[in-house]
Amino acid sequence: MINFKKLAIIGSRGMVGSDLVKHLKQNFEITQIDRDNYDQYKGKSFDVVVNANGNSNKVWANENRLGDFEASTISVYKSLVDFPCKLYIYISTFDVYENHNGEKEEDLINIEKLAPYGLHKLLAELIIRNFTKNYIILRCPMMLGSKLRKGPIFDILNNSRLYISKDSSFQMITTEELAKIMFSLIEKNVRGEIFNAGGSGTVEFRDLENYIGKSVNFPKDGKIHTYKTDVSKLNKIFPLKSSEEYLKDYLKKDIIKA
Repeated sequence: MINFKKLAIIGSRGMVGSDLVKHLKQNFEITQIDRDNYDQYKGKSFDVVVNANGNSNKVWANENRLGDFEASTISVYKSLVDFPCKLYIYISTFDVYENHNGEKEEDLINIEKLAPYGLHKLLAELIIRNFTKNYIILRCPMMLGSKLRKGPIFDILNNSRLYISKDSSFQMITTEELAKIMFSLIEKNVRGEIFNAGGSGTVEFRDLENYIGKSVNFPKDGKIHTYKTDVSKLNKIFPLKSSEEYLKDYLKKDIIKA
């Protein structure tokens, strides 16, 4: 294993970042970086920098293009300059794909078809790839973690209004599994790679009642969303569970703890 000890997590108070701190602290000396202490650590070097920062609100991003560009693209450029490191890991999204339905990492992306949210994440990826060869980019689907506070799974569990159709299907992964993937890739000295990092297969939302044990009221005019990409590249390095298994893990571990 590469002898990396010092790991910084940018966005350490967010849903993904806070769980990464919890799950990686047994393997690394963790420095938690957020907007309040960013300047305090600016210029400090680390073995690994994990960027779990940036805007995650798609609706806001699409209504506030410039604000999202600043939050999700400019902030990445700044972090590359502000925190020198031996390895930079970026948490990206399936929304960099036009259809997020079966795409592989090497597929060409038609940027003219992307919404601002996905476009700005893709621009951040390109900046990273131009800036350094020592990077890992993880394109993630729906994330499930102990601080989940939005999204259709959260809405269903909290009896909030839904906007999606029962015919929707999503790939999923837990923040705990994401931490394990990161550790495995660091251990294997992976560099300069992009991975689709989600469970194999999808969770069909029409079947959600079987998992959560209560009825779900889907709107008749709900939009159909499909999120499923090819995860075979990562699966060859790190055996992935199914999206259904990740959902069950989340319901069993994080919901009970909450």
